[in-house]
Amino acid sequence: MGRLFKKELLGEKNWILGFCGFVLGVNFLFLPLAKVTEGFMAMMVIFFTLPAFPLMTLVRSFLILKNEWDSNTNFLLLSLPLRGYNIVLSKVGVLAVEIFLYVFLVFLVPYIMLTGFTNQFSLDVLTFSKLWFLTAFRILLIVPFAMFSYLFGRIFSRAQGWITAGSLIGLLVIYSRYLHFGRKIFSYLPEVSMSFTLAGDVETFSLNIATMMATFLFSVILTLASCFFIEKAEL
Repeated sequence: MGRLFKKELLGEKNWILGFCGFVLGVNFLFLPLAKVTEGFMAMMVIFFTLPAFPLMTLVRSFLILKNEWDSNTNFLLLSLPLRGYNIVLSKVGVLAVEIFLYVFLVFLVPYIMLTGFTNQFSLDVLTFSKLWFLTAFRILLIVPFAMFSYLFGRIFSRAQGWITAGSLIGLLVIYSRYLHFGRKIFSYLPEVSMSFTLAGDVETFSLNIATMMATFLFSVILTLASCFFIEKAEL
């Protein structure tokens, strides 16, 4: 699976470079304003680079599989001595690299500008690392929803697009019903608190780990199902 992952990673290098270039470009455009406002506008950059990224991740999760069928490389993949989990996990791994790298740059560049242009902002490395990891991990959990829906639609020979869309909507409905139960399973987990200093005031915020782990469990089930469905998909 390691060779397949490297191949997939090289095949997606243009997307990775494009995402990185977008983040760096937006931050470069805001650099003069960040200097004038003592770093305040550096924080605003995050609102231009992060909120739409989960939606882009959903689209990318569809495309990374759809491109295999559009270019007919799915025939080659499925003819190799590989199991379904090899293919699915290699693609999830590539998307994980994209997501974690993108989110890292989204937070890192404004962080550097803030600490460089003002002494009124303070965020320790551990808190930065937790913020980066948990944000990227939550976005990564979107991937199995799209992959399962696409592969479920590929099982059928007709109306694949409608079935894919319907299965995604159905998954979201099932997930919303499951979430209350899922939170109870992980209710023993404490919230993760993070804090930073801005203009002398300590700001604290928390992330609900129970919700994230419940979603993780749901995503693991979808990933396992995707590993099965990719072997049954219509060629």
